[in-house]
Amino acid sequence: MCNRVMAIVAIAREGIVNRGVCPTFRARRLNRAAAASTIPCVTFRAVLQSELDRRRAANARYSLRAFARFLSVDHSTLSQILRGKRRVTARNVRELGRRLRLSAPAVDEHCAVEHESAILAAVQRPGFRADSRWLATMAGIPLDEVNVTLQRLLRKRKLTMGRRRWETQ
Repeated sequence: MCNRVMAIVAIAREGIVNRGVCPTFRARRLNRAAAASTIPCVTFRAVLQSELDRRRAANARYSLRAFARFLSVDHSTLSQILRGKRRVTARNVRELGRRLRLSAPAVDEHCAVEHESAILAAVQRPGFRADSRWLATMAGIPLDEVNVTLQRLLRKRKLTMGRRRWETQ
């Protein structure tokens, strides 16, 4: 084992693990805000693109049309999704995630991320109204999902709410 792994094991055996303190460098505290901003959010679009690239690496003649056929989606729809010209809805994520054999928690997380991006895009619109029902109509998301997503965005500090104005971070 490398020295760092051995040090972590030794610290764990001693029971000296403190919450929020890096076990190998005890003097430094972990900065959660910096860690959250440096960890990239994996979009479902990136999952689709990586799966297509993986299949192309295995078979150089594998095409977008073949991938679309596998997913039971029109090839032009898949192309628009991959280029970012078409929004990925939660329904799309569930259907395509099932066909890609993603786990249920992974599909749920991707749905939540897509809802977050839809809400943040709606908040930045010029005619934005600070109303959950308006957001549900504009984003095409059920009202309950909008409220859950708003709570998630507030918890992650990606959104701040004022009385009449909401701001993205």
